[in-house]
Amino acid sequence: MNDLQRGEDAPNGVYTAKPQHLMLGAGIVGGLGAGLGMALAGYAFYLEPFNIDLDHLVVRVPHAQGRLPVGGLKILHLSDFHFQGKDERERDKIDRIRHITAGLEYDLLINTGDFLQYDNGLANVLALYDALPRPRIGSFAVMGNHDYATYNMRKAIPYTWRNFLARESRYRKARPMSMDMTRRERVERYLRFALYLFFRRVEGERTGRNDVARLHYELERMGTQWLHNRAIHLNGNSGVSGVDLYIAGIDDLNEGRPNLATALRPVPEDAPLILVSHNPDILESPAALRADLLLAGHTHGGQIVLPGFGPAHTQSDHLSRREAAGYFRRGKTHIYINRGLGEGIPLRFGAPPHVTLIEMRGG
Repeated sequence: MNDLQRGEDAPNGVYTAKPQHLMLGAGIVGGLGAGLGMALAGYAFYLEPFNIDLDHLVVRVPHAQGRLPVGGLKILHLSDFHFQGKDERERDKIDRIRHITAGLEYDLLINTGDFLQYDNGLANVLALYDALPRPRIGSFAVMGNHDYATYNMRKAIPYTWRNFLARESRYRKARPMSMDMTRRERVERYLRFALYLFFRRVEGERTGRNDVARLHYELERMGTQWLHNRAIHLNGNSGVSGVDLYIAGIDDLNEGRPNLATALRPVPEDAPLILVSHNPDILESPAALRADLLLAGHTHGGQIVLPGFGPAHTQSDHLSRREAAGYFRRGKTHIYINRGLGEGIPLRFGAPPHVTLIEMRGG
């Protein structure tokens, strides 16, 4: 009778398990759940952010036939370092990049921005560039929103909530949150906010500015050319025979002064074109689809990818979850969105960091 007791209202001597045994089972399940959660958190913090691979993609652009080097144009695409000056984590990433790119031969180095989280990360940005093999033609880049501004991501949810309420008032003419709201009104408002978080972006409160001039100067000193609202004609003078195309870039959509019309003005309609933008929402501009290849970053691939659901956040106002990273097409335009090397918060799950070697071929 140690493990069974007579139920107080049980007829005919039916015995039931003691409540403490049920509690013990629940405790075991709870402990296993907590252990699994800790294991997943440890993986997302200590392992996946450093599982950096060199991915390889081939895009075929018939429009560029005869205007690319023999064997194609090789582009090393990097994005979203988000360096803060945390030497141990960032130096581990630099060492991994040095290892996976050792001996790599390629033509263009293209970076789609967010080099920095804070100015203290600049030394590690330069160290990473120093670890890379030199491109045959040149290095090109655009700025991301974090290169311009610093944000308080610890208060991101309250800040996003305030922006959401302002948006509700502006577009839905919704009244402010108040004690006299009905329960149904409150529930509906919270549900709309949940959808806002899932389908839009979490916004950090802007707290300051980074030293843009210094970042520009130091990377220019290492050979980088900035592509903010400008295009460059790559031709036989680039040092690689067979090249005749344009590369254009756009300033950041959130913190910069983007002007796509200015960037594309020098580009002939029939010229092969690579367009570079930190934020992939540039795709909402029809003129962006003039490009044969569009390169972007910003999304981190969602950073946390949930099984059966996809990226927790796309950080985009327009992309679907399946377009949060990787390759897809719109019309003739090949689009590639890089998951980047760094993180806004130091966690990755299901969206490992990477750099990508893209081969652009004419046929």
